[in-house]
Amino acid sequence: MEALGINLGYLVSQVVNFTILALFLYFVGYKPVLRMMDERRARIEKGLRDAEEASRRAAEAQEEFERRLAEAKREAQEILAQATAQGEKAREEILAQARAEAQELLERAKEEIRLEREQAFQELQRQVADLTILVSSKVLGEVVDEERQRRLIREFIEQADRL
Repeated sequence: MEALGINLGYLVSQVVNFTILALFLYFVGYKPVLRMMDERRARIEKGLRDAEEASRRAAEAQEEFERRLAEAKREAQEILAQATAQGEKAREEILAQARAEAQELLERAKEEIRLEREQAFQELQRQVADLTILVSSKVLGEVVDEERQRRLIREFIEQADRL
């Protein structure tokens, strides 16, 4: 091998040195780098799992929020509908009460008018009776007793009422 320019001692020593260096690098450099890369991969995988879990929880929270929002809207609609119904009911009650009061006032006014008419009619009858007595006494020239005159007047008024 010497003819080729290869020194067998150097070659063996270089092969041994290369093997020692390769073993040294394998145990000192390669294994720690592999371990460090495995740890980094594990951290990345854990981070991805945590991110997926956080994303899942956020989606659940969003669904819960939307569900509660929909429920709040529904409750607000119900409250609004109830308030509207109560307002309408109160309005109807107020209107009914106002109508009843108006009807009562109308009835009272009719009754007052009837009483006043009766009083006016009685006053008119009294005045007619007095005038009739006065006129009859002047026309007849004699005095008819007052009781008889009143009876005649009552009969006359009853006949006038029937007509």
